[in-house]
Amino acid sequence: MKNLNVGVIGLGVGEQHIIGFLKSKHIRSISIFDNNKNKVKEIQKKYPIKKIYLRDSDMIHDNEIDIISIASYDNFHFEQVVMSLENNKHVFCEKPICQNLKELNKISNLLKKKKNLVMTTNTVLRCSPRFKKLKNEFENNTFGKVFFMEFDYNYGRLNKITNGWRGKIKNYSVVLGGGVHMLDLLLWLKNSYPKKIKSFQNNICTKGFYNPIQDFVVSLLQFDDGSVAKVSSNFGCIYPHFHRVMIYGKKKTFEQSFQTNNYLSFNSDNNILKETAKEKYPGIYKYDLIDNFISAILTNKKLIISQKQMLNVMQLCLGINKSLKPKNKK
Repeated sequence: MKNLNVGVIGLGVGEQHIIGFLKSKHIRSISIFDNNKNKVKEIQKKYPIKKIYLRDSDMIHDNEIDIISIASYDNFHFEQVVMSLENNKHVFCEKPICQNLKELNKISNLLKKKKNLVMTTNTVLRCSPRFKKLKNEFENNTFGKVFFMEFDYNYGRLNKITNGWRGKIKNYSVVLGGGVHMLDLLLWLKNSYPKKIKSFQNNICTKGFYNPIQDFVVSLLQFDDGSVAKVSSNFGCIYPHFHRVMIYGKKKTFEQSFQTNNYLSFNSDNNILKETAKEKYPGIYKYDLIDNFISAILTNKKLIISQKQMLNVMQLCLGINKSLKPKNKK
């Protein structure tokens, strides 16, 4: 079986990519690129790195590289993804893979042409034991008819906007930058796409910041079966970084908050029964999808995050962002 050469772009989260690739016996070499030279030196000391590139384009155009692993800032993803696909590289990309619908359509059309290439994105919460259990319960109708769901991406690290790279990106989207994780869980659990979207936003937490960012977005989504979901991207909250989930079904309720991880149901006497969720949360590493990605390249193994699912969740993120824009008055 062929061994693969990997190029990693961006060495923040990209360090986790390196760890994931190093765990595979099918990776021959890892090369790196980052604009931060100190970070490059630090990573080079810690890991067996074959080569350092001075430009991302040099890496992507190198015929010896089979995989491009993208962990750069959000606003660079689209250009690096397109360049990689056009140069016949498999792509593992941090979310979001792009920032607008025109870019998404470009990536989608490229993937249709490059059917031999494998691409996926790192919405890794699907690997969490607790959320895998929820998926199994959805498939087995454990909740009965689910009528309402809440998914809150509580970022709880506002300083990463006001003092970090996110705050330097014009029109930075908290939906694309964080809420995408919860939207991916929602589409995965429901296995359907919402028919209606209604959204609201504010920037109360970052008001006065030199680069205006809407740091809070909340959406109501309605599905064909009548069920409703509330999804929020809450970057300014005073709350630990956490993925809050509520599932309300006719037979059972699940609550995951910072202090409570319970299933609630009724017994035959209509008394509420409480059962604590035992599965680990989050119980994952940021590189957990990489082994599956490599297997998809080498053995055609089914991707955990398929290309269709990757494109669908991006479509939904961008649909939410579109719903936030005021409609022209007649």
